[in-house]
Amino acid sequence: MKRFSTVTVIFFVFLLLSAIQNCESETSKSGDYIIYMGAASSDESTGNDHVGLMSTMLKRSGKTPRHRYKHGFSGFAAHLSEDEARIMSKQPGVVSVFPDQMLQLHTTRSWDFLVQESYQRQTHFTETNSQQELDVAEGDTIIGFIDSGIWPESESFNDRHMHPVPEKWKGTCMRGKKTQPDSFLCNRKIIGARYYNSSFFLDPDYETPRDFLGHGTHVASIAAGRIISDASYYGLAGGTMRGGSPTSRIAMYRACSLLGCQGSSILAAFDDAIADGVDVISVSMGLFPDNVLEDPLAIGSFHAVERGITVVCSAGNLGPSSQSVVNAAPWMITVSASTIDRGFQSNILLGGKNSRLIEGVGINLANIDKTQANKLIHARSAKRFDANEDDARTCAADAMNGTIVEGKIVVCDNDVGEKVIQWKSQEVKKLGGTGMILIDDNSMDLSFIDPSFLVTIIKTEDGLQIMSYINSTREPIATIMPTRSLTGHELAPSIPSFSSRGPYLLTRSILKPDIAAPGVNIVASWLIGDLNAAPQGKPPPLVNIESGTSMSCPHVSGIAARLKSENPSWSPAAIRSAIMTTGETSKYQESVMDYRFDQPQLTFSLSAAVQMTNTGSYITTEAGAKATPYDFGAGQVTLFGPSSPGLVYETNHMDYLNFLCYLGFASDQIRKISNRMPQGFACPEQSSKGDISNINYPSISVSNFNGKETRRVSRTVTNVASRLVGDEDTVYTVSIDAPEGLQVRVVPRRLHFRKIGDKLSYQVTFSSTSKSTLKEDAFGSITWSNGMYNVRSPFAVTSKADDTQDQ
Repeated sequence: MKRFSTVTVIFFVFLLLSAIQNCESETSKSGDYIIYMGAASSDESTGNDHVGLMSTMLKRSGKTPRHRYKHGFSGFAAHLSEDEARIMSKQPGVVSVFPDQMLQLHTTRSWDFLVQESYQRQTHFTETNSQQELDVAEGDTIIGFIDSGIWPESESFNDRHMHPVPEKWKGTCMRGKKTQPDSFLCNRKIIGARYYNSSFFLDPDYETPRDFLGHGTHVASIAAGRIISDASYYGLAGGTMRGGSPTSRIAMYRACSLLGCQGSSILAAFDDAIADGVDVISVSMGLFPDNVLEDPLAIGSFHAVERGITVVCSAGNLGPSSQSVVNAAPWMITVSASTIDRGFQSNILLGGKNSRLIEGVGINLANIDKTQANKLIHARSAKRFDANEDDARTCAADAMNGTIVEGKIVVCDNDVGEKVIQWKSQEVKKLGGTGMILIDDNSMDLSFIDPSFLVTIIKTEDGLQIMSYINSTREPIATIMPTRSLTGHELAPSIPSFSSRGPYLLTRSILKPDIAAPGVNIVASWLIGDLNAAPQGKPPPLVNIESGTSMSCPHVSGIAARLKSENPSWSPAAIRSAIMTTGETSKYQESVMDYRFDQPQLTFSLSAAVQMTNTGSYITTEAGAKATPYDFGAGQVTLFGPSSPGLVYETNHMDYLNFLCYLGFASDQIRKISNRMPQGFACPEQSSKGDISNINYPSISVSNFNGKETRRVSRTVTNVASRLVGDEDTVYTVSIDAPEGLQVRVVPRRLHFRKIGDKLSYQVTFSSTSKSTLKEDAFGSITWSNGMYNVRSPFAVTSKADDTQDQ
């Protein structure tokens, strides 16, 4: 595609320089800005010449660009005044100019649970040994992490018995600041590392790819950590710890510091990762949606996917509010959080001789005398005379009398959220309390709790029992028991309250998130020698327990890397489709409930799929309500199902360009973004956000459905079944799960594929059975099956307008 000539740009740059110099004398707020100039030229010359000229002129006026983007896309970042930024946005070749914001990170047993789930759900899979299946990645896939860095000495990242670094790798290993050139070393596991210091954080000791937060180390080990036997968190949650793709290589791009992750650094990381040759990019952070062309993650991931790189992102931790999902552009895989079947049990004994057991959960590593009980009170009874009663009963700061609290176990109510648990326990501990019992139905995340102080969480119904005991006993006493980690008894998966929910704020016509993966109380590697992470009286841990969609994202990144290893020719869209359409859970086969890795020759076939837990019931939210695709997308991710999806939905580059058209961007603006568009590209006339329903996505979402007229969407599927199974010539038939009040028809009802690679299309028609507006959003699914594979697409239909915001 022809871009502006260098001469033209020179002319405009000199005008720009003059304008900038005039702006310097004016009063205007200044800040860091990103100047995004669209796609890089194929030879990294013409478009980047434009960037070079503009950045050079800025230097002459004392405005030094901090980052320059030239590999996957064009642009730079610089400190500008508001007036300078406005002038810059009007220059030829500029797509957008926007403030350089600070993004926040979205901050074991999980893989064993996914293995168990995959087998319990009768996924089509044949393997002589599932341990071999976990270690299948003979192909050297490379996962790039844009995060807080990595701790290379962790055992999860040893390179024993690994092959030489892949020849396709073009990256580098930045070892750290000049005074300590060997302070960071890569190996055959961590093959690349870069760092990008924020303008807000220029500490020279931080000039290293090394992780000082723990987040990057944790997520990298979840996705690609080596197998470690007998790992545990101070004896809890013991077992084998491994990443989803243990033989994948790691490239770390440290774009985050103590203050967060600056947008310009994130874009620099994307730009380098594209040039370095990664296969998957994993990003566990986000920015609340406003404009996809002013979102560093949306921009960077667009160009990465354009180059064949799969990008996996966390959905955010802003749940359970509706429309809180982030990273929801269709070229991203958006991952919400779910629980696993491991629980940390910390029960309570009420009374003395005739004690009563109350079940609780918590991580308590304090030295507990099992024979000694403590006095038990409700926080309300410790209220200070000048405090609000609600503040006292919830153990808020400065609301309780320390004389009353001292030496007692305090029962607190919780009305806010998980992070506040830590503040409550700190308040009780500060006042001399010996422990805290929190009454809360919605707190699954235990990672915020100080394990050196006795804290346990109970359900409301159990809280009523405790309050009855307190009110009926002259001197109530209780004992908080030591924590035990148990597996198999928890109702899992369920969706925690913190996990961000759909629909997407910018448009209801795409269904997000895409998939759910384990993200609650996940054990993974940590910084070595981190005293800040050590409970009182304990040595620093080698692993840590963290929760968030930050932890969910690398689970899917590991699976994506394994898929790329097994199917090198698959596009990012095919990988996403395989993960989504096999994401639902299905009826169990009882013979595999006690599955062990040494069982030989296990063969399963698919049956009709529904979203079910490990107990055979529907997936629920943390509050106990039946979960919907707004909570989990296509369902819980499965480990082996994506390797054999049968059919895939290839969302192509034109779908993504049309998505931008439907959002309202102009054709001229979109032409600057991509080098891969057809000659003479133009946005469809009279298009709207509602047309997004028709991009070839594995799920379907229809907005503004008034019930008086039918709505039609089309989809195309590609046959990718294995030739080894002999199912090249195959017929799929459709089954429909539609809610009451909604009629769903699919034409045709049979798809006959004659060879691998065949593409066939179908049309879905939605109509109301009552010719009236839907009272609430409706959910269902369309499943294509040939007796061996089930290819399931969830749908959501709403009467709300596309740009309506939920209250």
